[in-house]
Amino acid sequence: MSEDWARRVAELMDSDFRLEVQKKAEEFRSFRNGDPESIFFELSFCILTANTSAELGISMQDQLGPKPFIGMSEEELRNALKNARYRFYNTRSRYITSNRWVAVELPMILNHPDPWAAREFLVENLTGIGYKEASHFLRNCGVFSFAILDKHIIRMVTSGLNVENKPLNRKRYYELEKIITKKAEEFSMEPGILDLYMWKIATGKLIK
Repeated sequence: MSEDWARRVAELMDSDFRLEVQKKAEEFRSFRNGDPESIFFELSFCILTANTSAELGISMQDQLGPKPFIGMSEEELRNALKNARYRFYNTRSRYITSNRWVAVELPMILNHPDPWAAREFLVENLTGIGYKEASHFLRNCGVFSFAILDKHIIRMVTSGLNVENKPLNRKRYYELEKIITKKAEEFSMEPGILDLYMWKIATGKLIK
């Protein structure tokens, strides 16, 4: 594995960007004590960003607000997403509405003493939620035990090898995750925080 990205992380840690990361981390932590509707809004965001982009998910949140995600019928949410020019309005409206039962459980899940068990619960019981989406949701709500293995991060970890079309099954996800976890330990930070630095290096942005 190339260590170039790790060197760049070390450089960012010694720059003003570290303050941006700390601010973003505090923003994420505030969700852990949020109400079920607000937390479900963030879960919906992570569903919307799968195979699209964080920018598009943020755009949908800004345009629609939290109420449609927790209160609209599937058809109403579908039409709202379609009118907002969201690409996957059929499947994602179905995923979101089918997952509403978990809203009341989310505060407890976020504060579960075992974050690995919390992630497994989300993956096993929710529709449209895999390891990446579950990790994204937990990280965005202040649980920093996991990095988010999207295509940008995978490319960095695998030394730029194009692996987008290779299946990212559970075993392989864990293998890649261990690499980032080990590197996070070397930097004395949690994987979800290291992910913010890696995302900045990969995209030039710091977004959720």
